[in-house]
Amino acid sequence: MIKAKITKNIMKKTNNSLGLTPKQMIITGIAFAIGLLMYFLLKNHMNFTLLSTLIFIELAAVICFGVINMQGMSLFEYFVKTMKGVDVRYYKQEGVYMNNVDIQKEEKH
Repeated sequence: MIKAKITKNIMKKTNNSLGLTPKQMIITGIAFAIGLLMYFLLKNHMNFTLLSTLIFIELAAVICFGVINMQGMSLFEYFVKTMKGVDVRYYKQEGVYMNNVDIQKEEKH
């Protein structure tokens, strides 16, 4: 039988509920508050099925935009950055096919 050493701290223990960060819990709370507000404002004006569908879509959108992270940004920040256009970064290009002669020519100009 093969024996393996395993450390005792395999899982990180967190004090918050369901492994969510405080930011994620606040965003989820805001989403539920908006959902409740929508329910009480629109319950007399809409069919229950349509209203519950709208509330579910609102909850999913707010939670997804606040909780999901892509490339270190929230989904909202990521979409705003992509809508601004091409990310232009100014730097000196030294490609694979450039040699020292090409680099020296660029430095003289």
